[in-house]
Amino acid sequence: MSQEQFDYVIVGGGSAGAVLARRLADDPGVEVCLVEAGPAYEHDPKVLLLKESLALVGDETYNYDYPIAPQARGNSKLRISRAKMLGGCSSHNDAWALRAPAEDMDRWSELGARGWDAAGTDSHFERVFTEMRVHPVSRNSELSQAWIEAAAQIGLAQVDSTKGDYREGISWVSLNEDDGVRVSSAVAYLYPLNELPANLTLKLETKARRITFDKGRAVSVETDRGVIRARQEIILSAGAIDTPKLLMLSGIGPAAHLREHGIAVEVDLPGVDSNLQDHIETPVTWESTRDAGESINGPDLGVYAAVNNHESFDLQATIGHFSYWLWAPPFDELPRPESAFTFAPNVARPASRGTVRLASADSADKPIVDPAYFTDPDNQDEQVLVEGIRLARRCVETTALKDWVVREVSPGPELQSDEELGQYARKYSNTVYHPSCTAKMGASDDASAVVDSALRVRGVQGLRVADASVFPELVRVNPNMTVVMVGSKAAELIQGGA
Repeated sequence: MSQEQFDYVIVGGGSAGAVLARRLADDPGVEVCLVEAGPAYEHDPKVLLLKESLALVGDETYNYDYPIAPQARGNSKLRISRAKMLGGCSSHNDAWALRAPAEDMDRWSELGARGWDAAGTDSHFERVFTEMRVHPVSRNSELSQAWIEAAAQIGLAQVDSTKGDYREGISWVSLNEDDGVRVSSAVAYLYPLNELPANLTLKLETKARRITFDKGRAVSVETDRGVIRARQEIILSAGAIDTPKLLMLSGIGPAAHLREHGIAVEVDLPGVDSNLQDHIETPVTWESTRDAGESINGPDLGVYAAVNNHESFDLQATIGHFSYWLWAPPFDELPRPESAFTFAPNVARPASRGTVRLASADSADKPIVDPAYFTDPDNQDEQVLVEGIRLARRCVETTALKDWVVREVSPGPELQSDEELGQYARKYSNTVYHPSCTAKMGASDDASAVVDSALRVRGVQGLRVADASVFPELVRVNPNMTVVMVGSKAAELIQGGA
């Protein structure tokens, strides 16, 4: 088996891995290798053009399609897509580029991620927002204007989330987009590939199998194309599903679970695979009297509301200019008028916690992903969606929107009680594709933490994690730009000798 050697080996060229690789390679004195299991798709319009984003979800050419474990209370049919390409999910999402609320980052610090509060992350958010060409929506459809007026009529002001204003209200969103092209982390930091610096080696379509150790230090990555050795560090940026999988295949994780699969235990870390958090949404759809008007991609507005006795928002909603965008079961059962619009509330701060477990010791096998949706003991997650449906109905009953509506097609006006709406919300719930927190940062006395505030994996040397899995808690907005920020700050930590 072939062997190569570099100073830094990064596993995963996604939202965090791409910026991390480019930052580290800014030092001409080090050699960096970026290992990515998918292709680049550097010139593929289906990947580059933002208008194609909805068609990419579920397409196994471009996605790792993860089924989930049977859900006791939620939709067991939903599947979590993860991008199979350079740039990761920043290359196939809706390009909502939202800065995490300052309050959420301060909560990270309170949860043990020292230095990751708003003050410690501001400069990285500013830099990556500039590099990824983030800007507010610039095409304001007639339907979107009507929603802003409707929100005002029920007491929700127009706020500016593009400037970090997350008071209750409705806001245009910001996008990492340039003239219809999604500015993914691949576009921003790696393209054109033929102009990469000489000290950055990119290995595409190369699957990592496990990390190997020598006397407690991570020394190499075994891949399906050979062994890649690291003189200084290995950094895992494979995402909140594949990073814990790779850690466990390498012997880092809950000891009893590893032994079940015949894996020798390098470090007993019970927090690996647990604490999985995800945003969950449900659609509220109306048949519309007319077309929405000009838009970049359809979803132009975000709504932020405190619906469950919280002082700050616990619900975020997307307004789309069409019927619900997923055609897979059970959503194929829902009515789909030719002209329609959808309000999709999601649980901004989920209380439920899930797991990512190994199916076997074979790296080719998909892990068992169990988000455990709607299992929080106080049933807060379901109640947020129930109140989100009611909020949507209040908006549509205003004079600003009533002329846009033919009828409510789902859930349908016959469903009114908490029980009826809750059952609908759970049956037709769908991931917002934001899995996170499966190798979380935390303080030294937090037994569930996997990495410290410098992203170093506990109990070993030369190994870090930089992706959504290190979130101590899922931020309340679309997290992609927070993931890119993690990659940027990780580079600063490494280059600063942390």
